[in-house]
Amino acid sequence: MDLSNPNDPLLNAAVASILIVVTVIINLKENEGNDRHGIAREPSLIREQWRQAHMYRILTAGPNNCVHYLRMSSAAFYSLAIILCSNGSLHDTRSVCVEEQLAIFLYILGHKAKNRVCGIEFIRSGETVSRYFNKVLGAICSIQERFVKQAGSDTPTEILNSAEWYPYFEDCIGMIDGTHIQATLPAAIVARFRGRKQVTQNVLAACTPDKKFTYILAGWEGCANDMTILKDALSRPSPHGIKVITGKYYLADTGCTTMPGFIAPYRGVRYYSGFGA
Repeated sequence: MDLSNPNDPLLNAAVASILIVVTVIINLKENEGNDRHGIAREPSLIREQWRQAHMYRILTAGPNNCVHYLRMSSAAFYSLAIILCSNGSLHDTRSVCVEEQLAIFLYILGHKAKNRVCGIEFIRSGETVSRYFNKVLGAICSIQERFVKQAGSDTPTEILNSAEWYPYFEDCIGMIDGTHIQATLPAAIVARFRGRKQVTQNVLAACTPDKKFTYILAGWEGCANDMTILKDALSRPSPHGIKVITGKYYLADTGCTTMPGFIAPYRGVRYYSGFGA
């Protein structure tokens, strides 16, 4: 083979062989991310278009899509996004807008969705889903005092305007009850949270007659009874404990005991039916 002669057939064959090998290597590199069936990864521009179409379907395409998918109306969704932006808790990043960040968070909460499933829904990596879930979680916690305020001493309007409730519940400032919320926990402590409703947290909540939450205490094991959790809420210093106003009271269920500030029904009374439940 004469290296100085570009017309040497052996030289041409060697160069051609090298080019073939290089071409094969390049093709392998380009397809490195493909799955075992050889399905090519879609271009990033197409993925972004799919994400935009997905958000459009959720928020705009149907009147109930947002409620079914994110558990709130599109108007409430946009209002929440504006609040989280205006106080500096959230902002658009180079690749994920605030609306998508919030949608990821609400989808996981509303459907108890796994990280991987959410990643498929929004065409995002597991790391991206996890990062923005935690980011929005912190943002939501930062506005809790704006929306969850303890009840005052005034008689709620819903009671004043109801001949069925007033004057019998004139001094009632709210209702209190426990609710079980499913929990995913480390194996070392999961047994403590296992009760009659599987693995749950027993969350104590108080609300006004117009269904506005005034107090929430989360974190107790599902096997704990409501009275134990209420005692814990009463023992906590302000502003973390529930506030009891002299002369006023909360309506409780049979899981609690009648005492100053709380009135429980008689045993056997169908108290839920009296309040439209």
